[in-house]
Amino acid sequence: MNKIEEDEFAQVADLLAPAKGEKEILIKSLGKKVKIKKITIGELAAILKVARDNELEQYIWLVFKGLVKPKLTIEQVKALNHTVLLELALEISKFSELDKKSMEKLENLLSARSS
Repeated sequence: MNKIEEDEFAQVADLLAPAKGEKEILIKSLGKKVKIKKITIGELAAILKVARDNELEQYIWLVFKGLVKPKLTIEQVKALNHTVLLELALEISKFSELDKKSMEKLENLLSARSS
């Protein structure tokens, strides 16, 4: 294998790089800004392990993991108004490309490449 071919292969660090990105969003229901981050696959796996088939619990843990500023405890996240919780969970999901539209794009991309 020559040097050019070796450079085309991903290194371990490339694969394990953290999900990049934080951004400020406006919570429309409050008219206030917060800072969110992208969720990693490891965090998603932990959320699914804890929440299993309970969609509300998944939202709670998604907000707990993805909300950067202000940082809330799990008890504080559970005490959020349901509208705020849902809005935050959907924004974090979309930013992390875990929303249905992004997942469909990924599935389409992967199926097109395997054809």
